[in-house]
Amino acid sequence: MLSRVADAIYWLCRYIERAENVARFVDVNRYLMMDLPDSQSGEWKSLITVTGDHKFFLERFDEATEENVIHFLTFDPENPNSILSCVRSARENARSIREIISSEMWEQVNRFYLMVTDPGAKDFATSHPHEF
Repeated sequence: MLSRVADAIYWLCRYIERAENVARFVDVNRYLMMDLPDSQSGEWKSLITVTGDHKFFLERFDEATEENVIHFLTFDPENPNSILSCVRSARENARSIREIISSEMWEQVNRFYLMVTDPGAKDFATSHPHEF
């Protein structure tokens, strides 16, 4: 296996895994916040700290509200660790080795990318976060 192919496969998997982890962080935190009193709504800030993007987040947003944090971690194209950016990077890695990977794998990665970049995806994710 060529090192270029091995590198692309590694990063393809790494980006998909990172997108899944961020989605899980957001989902778990959202359910946790439902059970806490409103006075503890500052717990969204800890989610940014856990992802390691605290400084970058503060450059872009004034406060860690639910809306700001979810946007930053899911659909912010400028955040290299957002779900959108991870899926985009995974797709680019898959595209670079498309002749090596199975057609089914390419189709799934591409379908995932198209789902995340769909104009209605953000509205769907906001109204049905667990299903998204």
